[in-house]
Amino acid sequence: MIRCADSTEASQQAKESNLWLPRGAGCSYGDAAILDQGHLLLLDRPQVSETSSESSDSVIVSSALTLRNLLSTLASEGLTLPVVPGVLDATVGGLIAADAHGKNHLNRGSFRDVTDSFQLLLSSGEVVDCDRSHNQELFEGTIGGVGLTGMILAAQLQVIPFAGPRALVEVTSTPDLETSLDQLHRQAQRQEHVAAWIDPTSSGASFGRGIVVAGTPVTGSGNEKTVWNLSRGCPFPPGLGRMLTPRTLRWHNQLRHGFTRGGDHSRPWKLDQLLFPLERWSNWKRLYQPRGFHQHQSLLPPESSPQAIRNLLKMACSGALGPTLVVAKCMRSGGGWLSFPDQGITLTMDIRADQDSENLLRRLNEEVADQGGKVYLAKDSTLTPGLLARMYPDLSRFKDLRQRIDPDRKIASNLSRRLDL
Repeated sequence: MIRCADSTEASQQAKESNLWLPRGAGCSYGDAAILDQGHLLLLDRPQVSETSSESSDSVIVSSALTLRNLLSTLASEGLTLPVVPGVLDATVGGLIAADAHGKNHLNRGSFRDVTDSFQLLLSSGEVVDCDRSHNQELFEGTIGGVGLTGMILAAQLQVIPFAGPRALVEVTSTPDLETSLDQLHRQAQRQEHVAAWIDPTSSGASFGRGIVVAGTPVTGSGNEKTVWNLSRGCPFPPGLGRMLTPRTLRWHNQLRHGFTRGGDHSRPWKLDQLLFPLERWSNWKRLYQPRGFHQHQSLLPPESSPQAIRNLLKMACSGALGPTLVVAKCMRSGGGWLSFPDQGITLTMDIRADQDSENLLRRLNEEVADQGGKVYLAKDSTLTPGLLARMYPDLSRFKDLRQRIDPDRKIASNLSRRLDL
C-alpha cells in the first residue's frame, strides 16, 4: 500500500507501477478494493476538511475526503449533499466509483446524479477532466466502475441547503411481505428517506413482516442548523457474537417487530439516526467474528420483485443461520455502464460467513439473474463472468473502454480478475 501526498506523487506512482489499484477507505464488502499482487495507491486524507465553492450549488472536494468530514464541513456552511449513503467513513472517490446511493434514491438518485465532474488519473499517469459532455465515456465508465478506469483525484459535487439535524419520522409495522412492499412503495412517494426492515425468520402468513421507516428532514432553528452528530458510536459488548444463533435471531426479530406493533407513530428523530443507523455502533462488524460476514445486495425489476424477494429470502434462510439483517428500498432508473441503481426494489441481506455461505451466495446470484436483476459489484465476491454479462447489458462498452485506456491492464483488482474485466 502506497500513500501519495498529492496528485503529482500519485501520477508518478501510476507511471512506475506495473500493477496498481486505487483505494479509498476500504469500505467495500467484497473484493473490489483488494489486489493480491501489485500496489494499492491511496491519496492521503486531508488533514482538514477543505472544500472550495464552484458556485452556490456545488463544491469541489478532494476524493480522499470522507463522507463524515465532508458532511460536517458542509453543515457549517448551511449545506449538505442531496444523496447520503449510510457509510460515513467511505471516501468521495470510493462513493463515486461505487455509484453509491442512500434511502432517497427514488427522489434524488445516486452519486452519479450529484457528481458534475471529476479529475481522473489514468493508468498512464495522465490526468484528465471528465464530465457529461467532456470525456463522456470516461465519465460514464468511471461512475460505478469500481476503480478500474483510474484514480479519482477530485470531484465537483452538487449541494443543497441543510435543513437541520432533525427529521420527522413515521414508523409503520407490517404483517407480511406483500404489505411490507406495498407500504414501502406508498411511503417512498410521500417521504424523502425510506427503507423497510424485513423479518425473514417469521413463518406462515407472517413471513416477511416488517417495519417501514420513512422520514423527511425538518427545518431547525438557531445554531441547531449547523450541527450534526456524526461522532463514532459505542462498541458492542464483548462476546455478543457468540449469542448469535437461529433461536436468538428469531427472538430478536419478534421483539423488534412486537415493539413497533403497538401502532403506527410519527415522532422527531435525529437525522443521523435515520440516515446512519449502524453508525450507532463503532464496531458492529465484530458481531460476526471470527469468520466475518457477506452482504448480498441485489436489484429486482418491478415486474418480478415481489416473487423474487420471497424466493431470495427463503433461499437465504436455508443456510445455517439465515440473514441477520434484511433491508429493502425503492429505486428509480440510473445510469453509468456498471452502475447498480436501476428501477425496482433493492434487497440487502447480511449473511454470516460459514463453510457453506459462498455456495449460498452463488445460488442467490443465479436467482437474481433468472429474475432479470443485478448484484451490486461494490459488495460482491462470488459473481461469475457469465452472470455479470447477464446482469449488466453495457458490460461490453465498459470492456471496450478499458481496452482503449489501459490495454495492458495496469489497473486491476481481485474483482476484475475474477470477472474478467
